[in-house]
Amino acid sequence: MSFKRLVRTMDSSRSMILFAAFAGFFFIRTALCPLSHDDYGYAFIWDGAHGGNLEAMQFGSPEIEHRDRVDSFADIFKSLTSHYFDWGGRIFAHAFVQFFIWIGKPVFDIANTIIFIFLVLTIINLSNTWLKISRTALLWIFFTMFFLMASSMMSTLWLTGSCNYMWMTFFQLFFLTPYVKALRSHDAANSAINVVLMIVLGLFAGWSNEAGALATVCLTFFLLVMCKVQGVFRPWMLAGFLAISVGCAFMLLAPGNFVRMEFAHPNFSYTKELFLSHMSNGFLRVVAADFIALIPLFIYFARRTSSKITVAEILMLAFTATGFLVPIALLFSPEYNARISITSLSFILVASSSAILELERQHLKAGLDLPKKFLRGVSLVLTFSCIAYFATLIYVDISIFNAARRQVRYIHRTAYLDPIPMPRMPIRHRFEKIHGDRSAASELDYFAGIEPKLNSCRNSCVAQYYGVRHVIAVDN
Repeated sequence: MSFKRLVRTMDSSRSMILFAAFAGFFFIRTALCPLSHDDYGYAFIWDGAHGGNLEAMQFGSPEIEHRDRVDSFADIFKSLTSHYFDWGGRIFAHAFVQFFIWIGKPVFDIANTIIFIFLVLTIINLSNTWLKISRTALLWIFFTMFFLMASSMMSTLWLTGSCNYMWMTFFQLFFLTPYVKALRSHDAANSAINVVLMIVLGLFAGWSNEAGALATVCLTFFLLVMCKVQGVFRPWMLAGFLAISVGCAFMLLAPGNFVRMEFAHPNFSYTKELFLSHMSNGFLRVVAADFIALIPLFIYFARRTSSKITVAEILMLAFTATGFLVPIALLFSPEYNARISITSLSFILVASSSAILELERQHLKAGLDLPKKFLRGVSLVLTFSCIAYFATLIYVDISIFNAARRQVRYIHRTAYLDPIPMPRMPIRHRFEKIHGDRSAASELDYFAGIEPKLNSCRNSCVAQYYGVRHVIAVDN
């Protein structure tokens, strides 16, 4: 084996070790994140006739308040049918949620880590770094996801949030992969099975979450036109575009969306004040993370000397535009949820990772050693920074996990009380100033997100989940 080949093999091995370390860290954090908030509502068959299982849940008699646990695939189908007509259109996301709460949290912990790995691999694949994983690009992906992403805890580790955002982002990006590969290779397969597969993938990508699906539909149309111009158009490309459009339409036009809208925002009208509120309470945070993640792209185009734009550069710009389209689309909705940051950031990371690869190729071609050493130095600094920061996150996660277990035991010990008074979560170790919304501490003032009132959907579902009559949040 030649020296250069040995070095490449060692670099690849180091990248895989790095990848495994981050995946292990992600699994530990997922396993330490307890069930909370909407998880308990989705543990039961959705009862649309009595307001569903969340904010509109009706009270007044034991018969109305009672919900049946999801205990089979038939229950999930029944639940999601009611959910679609009475609350919202995210069928695939909530099918995963109810399945994992039924099967058990440990199964979700493993599956969630696998999806996280697949999401990162898909970003790498779309960046054209599949055959040689760039350690710098890999570190940049992990750094931006764990340090910069808004509401990362609730969109990647929390069961309901992860299925709605991280899982759906994976399906959106995975669906786009064949289009990008056709453009990069200037070739594409053509068979009936490709048409069927793209229809299935298109329905998953379109029937996912609103802002992400709309942005993916727009990018798919652009890639479809590019494939036509480049002479690599195939029937499966059109089938995929139609499928993702249909899936998005079924999600957006779900009757439950209008029912929920009337309940949460009666007589809704879009105002300047709402726009400014969205800007300050989510949009700026999401976009700030995106701009930082784009630093490699800015460096690449600043050093660019050619006057001819390449397909790789067009793809960089297309994914960048799509990444910003996600938070912009959400500006015009009744509510702004920063959990969409993972979708926006994932599209951005495709562009920035591709820029990192192109920069490394330029330095290698020019025979420059200094930039390579510089990049290795940056990688080393990022690695040690991540280790130190992640240690504090695990420290807090363990405290939250133990506190939640103690409160579950408390519920079982005091089951004879009606209601059971639940004190604040005894989380002793906090780093709010450096963790922010990347830790569950800010979301779990009280166990499972219960509230200081009996007629609360969360309180009712938590009580039914643990087999007691009522629970209520109280001051210590």
